[in-house]
Amino acid sequence: MSKKSRAKGEKSDMETEALQAANEELRTKLTNIQIEFQQEKTKVGKLREKIQEVKQEREQEQHKHTAYVSELKAKLHEEKMKELQSVRELLIRQHEQEVARMVKIKDGEIQRLQSTVNVLRDGAADKVKTALLSEAKEEARKAFDGERMKLQQEILELKSGKKQLEEALNNIMQADKMKAADLRTAYQSHQDEINRIKRECEKEIRRL
Repeated sequence: MSKKSRAKGEKSDMETEALQAANEELRTKLTNIQIEFQQEKTKVGKLREKIQEVKQEREQEQHKHTAYVSELKAKLHEEKMKELQSVRELLIRQHEQEVARMVKIKDGEIQRLQSTVNVLRDGAADKVKTALLSEAKEEARKAFDGERMKLQQEILELKSGKKQLEEALNNIMQADKMKAADLRTAYQSHQDEINRIKRECEKEIRRL
């Protein structure tokens, strides 16, 4: 009985030591896990700080971008207004030049009419007749030149048509010549055939 009691006591001590060793090992692992958890917690905190910094930088960049876009819009509007102003000034200058040109033309017409009135008032009928005659000659010359150009164009068109007709006529004559030659050849062949038949008939008659 004493041996059994000693064996049980030794076994119980061994189990206790094993449990203590397992507890120590678990305690060590728990400590390591706590240390790792604390490290990860620190990393997460740093990551949150980094995310906050990135967010702030992004907001700052967005504010900068918005300000830059607003500045570009303002600059574009200013340039557009300048361009519109320059176009407006150019159109005004062109309009003024056109008005000045029309006024100059009207002034020239008024002066010409005034000179004509003065000539008529002074009784210079010969000058009026000469001027009217020269104007009539000029108009007649213009009309003659226009009619001459028209006739020349018609002559060119007639020459072109004549040339086309001559070519067509030559082609027709050539075709007729070829057709006549074919007819002569066919007639000669026909005559030869008739003569051959005649000779054969005569031979047949003499034989009979």
